[in-house]
Amino acid sequence: MARLVRNEQGKQLGFLLTQPDEVLIEFCKFAIEYIGAGINEKKCTVAAKKLGTTYEIVRNALEALVALLIDSTKLAVSEREFTASLQSLDGINEKQIEILWQFVISKRNLVDNIMRASCQDELYFRDLEWRIEGRIASRARPTQATPVIKMKFHLDTECVSEYREKLSSTSLQETEEHANEHTASVTRRQVLAETDPVMLQYMIQVLEKALVEARTRRVRNYVKPSQG
Repeated sequence: MARLVRNEQGKQLGFLLTQPDEVLIEFCKFAIEYIGAGINEKKCTVAAKKLGTTYEIVRNALEALVALLIDSTKLAVSEREFTASLQSLDGINEKQIEILWQFVISKRNLVDNIMRASCQDELYFRDLEWRIEGRIASRARPTQATPVIKMKFHLDTECVSEYREKLSSTSLQETEEHANEHTASVTRRQVLAETDPVMLQYMIQVLEKALVEARTRRVRNYVKPSQG
């Protein structure tokens, strides 16, 4: 599994681990407000004054909590994986791990819904057109020209299921009417690009490596929350 808590994030959480459990619980509630409405500078200032520290330390600790919640949701970590990851933090105890796990698991659906909503306008690859351009021979060129591969990527915001048509039980007319309404709400975009054979070969190697990586358990855990 990918590392859940990074070094800098661990240092920021360290401030909360030195506080009473009641403070940690309040910061967990504060983090939920942060996700819904952004940073509340007044609350951060008041909390810093009460805890005898600076605004920056309070804000960093709060942002570290939010990052922990988001990353735990993205990776769909189990309680065992969560506990194992947090046990590496200096000064953390079982009670604090339990509080943080309850914080994560109770708000997982909320964060999942927020992430889904934020991805609604993402563009998806739909089709590709390409052609090779190059001059085979010319008196003006003593050497052979390098061919250029030109590509047109067709992208849109529609997330298509390959089984959608098979599962549809509506009539043909209803399907066509729905398709026309849906098409009107889809954003389409075309991206033009060109490259040479050497760079194209490198791009293919990177994509093939990414496909292999996509089959690993770590990546499957990462994408699990976004699967319908």
